[in-house]
Amino acid sequence: MNLELDWLRLGYKWIFNQKYRLHLTGFRPEVICFIQSTDPEKKYLLVQPLQDQSIWMPPQEGMHLEESPKTASMRCLKTELGLSELQIQFRRSIWVGKRLFPEYRRDERDLIYSVRGWVDKNRMIGKAYFAALIIADSKAIIQPNSAEIYQYQWMNTRELLQQIKTNPPDKQKILRQAWIKLVVRVGYKSLR
Repeated sequence: MNLELDWLRLGYKWIFNQKYRLHLTGFRPEVICFIQSTDPEKKYLLVQPLQDQSIWMPPQEGMHLEESPKTASMRCLKTELGLSELQIQFRRSIWVGKRLFPEYRRDERDLIYSVRGWVDKNRMIGKAYFAALIIADSKAIIQPNSAEIYQYQWMNTRELLQQIKTNPPDKQKILRQAWIKLVVRVGYKSLR
């Protein structure tokens, strides 16, 4: 009975909730956290993940089905960087896009309720990205989770855009789209 009720709820959410549709079709929702400093020269916090120390990227976290981008962002910053809600200000979030994984990365996570497995051999075929803009003091005490983060650094806009290029091409595209939608367009509109 509970499983039938779960599937009815998922059917309803399929119609009205983009994050559920993405999850059900094999894309793991994830939030990218652009953390902007309160300094006059805005800086952004980038991290090097422990698993791949050749890249720099904004902190990011998978989203649970019931989580909003804001809730997932707050959990990400607490888990990965030791930042509490008192140290940060959530500004806004946006939908960015999705990317397909190469064959060897598919099914690296099990997506519960993914119907993709019914029509394909893989239940997870990629990620769906949301992005969040968060404001933090660059003097805030950051305690990186050593199981996930190799190192972190505050960077100006030029450095951020340069370091994004250390990611694979398809991830670079997602990060640039997030940057433009979340920071550049909003900043341009506020200058008018």
